Amino acid sequence: MCQRRNARRKKHLKQCFGKRICALLAFALNLTVLFSAMGETNLYLGGADKNSAEYKLFTQNHPELTVDTETNIYLSTDEIISAFLTGEFPFDTFVMTSSSFDLKRMFSKGYCSPLSSSAVLTEKLSEMYEPIQRLLTHDGNIYGAPFHCYVGYYTYCPDAWAEAGLTAEDVPTSFVEYLDFLEAWAERIRDNPEDDISVSNAFDSEQYSEHSYISYLVDRLITNHIMQCNYAGEPLRFDTPLFRELLERCQSIGTDLYLYEPEQKADLALFEDLYGMRELKHLVPLRLTSDQPVLIKATLYTAFLNVRSQHQALATEYLEDCVTCTAPEFGAYLYRDAEPVEDPEFVRSMEAVQKEIQTLEQRLAASENMEPLERNSLSSQLEQKKKDFEAMAVSEQRYLISENDLNLYRTYGENLYFQPPSIFDPSTEEGQNVKQLRDRFCTGSLTMEQFIGQLDQLAWILEMEDRHF
Repeated sequence: MCQRRNARRKKHLKQCFGKRICALLAFALNLTVLFSAMGETNLYLGGADKNSAEYKLFTQNHPELTVDTETNIYLSTDEIISAFLTGEFPFDTFVMTSSSFDLKRMFSKGYCSPLSSSAVLTEKLSEMYEPIQRLLTHDGNIYGAPFHCYVGYYTYCPDAWAEAGLTAEDVPTSFVEYLDFLEAWAERIRDNPEDDISVSNAFDSEQYSEHSYISYLVDRLITNHIMQCNYAGEPLRFDTPLFRELLERCQSIGTDLYLYEPEQKADLALFEDLYGMRELKHLVPLRLTSDQPVLIKATLYTAFLNVRSQHQALATEYLEDCVTCTAPEFGAYLYRDAEPVEDPEFVRSMEAVQKEIQTLEQRLAASENMEPLERNSLSSQLEQKKKDFEAMAVSEQRYLISENDLNLYRTYGENLYFQPPSIFDPSTEEGQNVKQLRDRFCTGSLTMEQFIGQLDQLAWILEMEDRHF
């Protein structure tokens, strides 16, 4: 009996000991996993592209890191700030555009880490155009790694210009001259209608109406008035003699243009909105008067460092890679000393023509027994190919960014204008109120006095709230 009891006791103790060993092993394994996870570094890059040169360079230099990316999910400054305040902003670095986010507000509120300690970013920013430097500098510190700059502007169409018999001397150089031109054009088409040329063909043909050109002109007047006030650091006021005069002319000329262009034409348009360097040679400045600066509206794309990131040094290194890996065709819009950029596709086309030339030359060299007619045909083909190659070698199309493009852009580079999000921008959610005011004025539901008064009231509210316009 005792022997059986002792055997059972030994067996029980052995089972308990085994369970304890298993429990200790499991605990040790959990600790190992926990300590491993604690030692692992995860970097979360907002707005990053895994196919980009900067991402590939950074991850190659840091194979030990776990790097995750995600498209930015925030659409406005308020959304980002709300995520910061609730602790739900996950990114170590993130991208903001100057047109959608109030960068200065983000800097002053302390959500972005200053980057002045980075020699790379400091040097790169110093090589960029002055307006870019001003935009990304606050209280003596620099913020952000700009990697792309989009420029858009108003132009005349040279084909339509030539078709209409106009010359370079007819190109307006201010909003006043622009309205003078449109006034003269309305008189011209009243007596001699144009079948194929319109002022603009950007309207939706189904919505084109007697109010279309008025809205078209009023939008450009408001936008350029705001640009000039903001650039000059002046209070925004609409109740001025000049603005009143131009607004009244927009209403009158817009009415006449529709009267003499009752149908939307899809052919040649005298004016259009374009982007990029090359069409700057066809720029139509819409500053209100010729004594104001010519401003080029631009949008800057920049990567920033989250002030709460636990990996400041690594995240800064990634931002440095963002600027050092910027593609030359994008960097040309940022840097004062940018070089021309060839179009690889066009260069390949040139190489193909050069090979054809070599082939023809070889065939002619071995043409002793060739019929004279065939030899003459080959000679003609060779001559034509050589002419084609010579034309391609000097063509502007050889370049994505040519030397001529750069030289012209440099004359405007110091006048790049970055408009922060504004309630006066009809394309924004806040700007819908202004759009409704504009529509009411253009359709005659608001008088000029009422329209100007409400615009000034909005400007005054923004000024009291210390917000951008």
